[in-house]
Amino acid sequence: MPFFDSEGIVLPENTELRAACKLCDRAADPADEVICTLRRIAQRDEPAFKCAAFVSIYGILNDDIII
Repeated sequence: MPFFDSEGIVLPENTELRAACKLCDRAADPADEVICTLRRIAQRDEPAFKCAAFVSIYGILNDDIII
């Protein structure tokens, strides 16, 4: 399904899947697919990707165990 922005039509399949998306537990949830796609499209030209909904597939990292 195409999305539209000020520059015209944006195809989600042409938008790069970010490294954070590959490590996100929500990426496999069909309910979050549209929101995740819109985030990637909105930040497609940004060097750093930021997602407030990111949930690691490895669970919550505890600062006490990181050395």
